Amino acid sequence: MLEISHLTLTYPGGHSPALRDVSLALDREKMVVVGANGSGKSTLLKAALGLVPVPRGTVHLRDRDVNDITGDLGITTNLGEVYRLMYVPVGDLIRVYAGLKGGDPREIEGRFHDFELEETLRHRMHELSTGQQKMVGNLLAMSFRPELVLLDEPFDNVDFTRRRQYVELLQSHDGPLLLNTHEFELLRHFSDWDLGFMFEGQLLGRFRVADLDRLYVSRGEAPGALAVLHTRLGAFSITRDHGDVPLKGATSLNAVMEGIA
Repeated sequence: MLEISHLTLTYPGGHSPALRDVSLALDREKMVVVGANGSGKSTLLKAALGLVPVPRGTVHLRDRDVNDITGDLGITTNLGEVYRLMYVPVGDLIRVYAGLKGGDPREIEGRFHDFELEETLRHRMHELSTGQQKMVGNLLAMSFRPELVLLDEPFDNVDFTRRRQYVELLQSHDGPLLLNTHEFELLRHFSDWDLGFMFEGQLLGRFRVADLDRLYVSRGEAPGALAVLHTRLGAFSITRDHGDVPLKGATSLNAVMEGIA
């Protein structure tokens, strides 16, 4: 469904790559990528959606180069810039997307009711709070039977009750889904998902969230390492069942690495 190979990307005027030799393949599985803000997670999704140029490497969606794809309605995202393209109330935005995708707008309007977001339907995106904007994108991304869902920090500025509801919605989704977050504590909700770590534009993994308690970070290139990361702080290895610092209970990969640098 999604295949990214050796993707390297530097923004104009940037001093270092936002993405460095990133490769990722997603077929029918769900995957969560965790990393600090600024680590490249959002850029990865934007490259997958064709929203930023791909100067080095390749991005393919359903065996087609992302640069050759237009109007593919089966690929959805919660990125706000996608939904701010039309200066209309959210209710009208829903009807537009329903018309494009051959869906029933009442389906998603009912979901807005379930999440107690009916008041957003009367307002334009820029009139909503940050958390409301995020939830509008979250719900649109999961509507009208998407074939591939790409979610950027879906829990940012979202209250506890709606977080819990949205986790349940994600778990019930039957199809490939790629979600990124900076919140390590959220991983406990996705124990049966694949897991990747993002750091300084590099993607490490493929691990399983269920194995997180068995993973360690060690300074240098450890023998038998599952992955090795080269950073401005030096080289670090991720190993299983032994190492310098366990990832169990960690709040961020950055904090772990800085603690043993």
